[in-house]
Amino acid sequence: MKVKMHRTCFGSPDGMRVDEYQKGATYDLPEELARVFLKQRWATQAFKKSRRTKDAGAAPENKTVQTKMKRKTRHRGGEHGA
Repeated sequence: MKVKMHRTCFGSPDGMRVDEYQKGATYDLPEELARVFLKQRWATQAFKKSRRTKDAGAAPENKTVQTKMKRKTRHRGGEHGA
């Protein structure tokens, strides 16, 4: 069981060794030890944070700027100048 410690204290996860559990840290402990810490209010149960993502919607349309090409116009009908 995952717990987040509210104070630094010692505990034995296996009945043979004693470990120090630091305030503010989160530990994955055996059920029995976790329940002691929870009962004494030295820790609270920590839950996995779900990875929620914002829905960004559809991808934006590609709107690249295109330069307008100048076209040469032909004059119909007569000649210029004379």
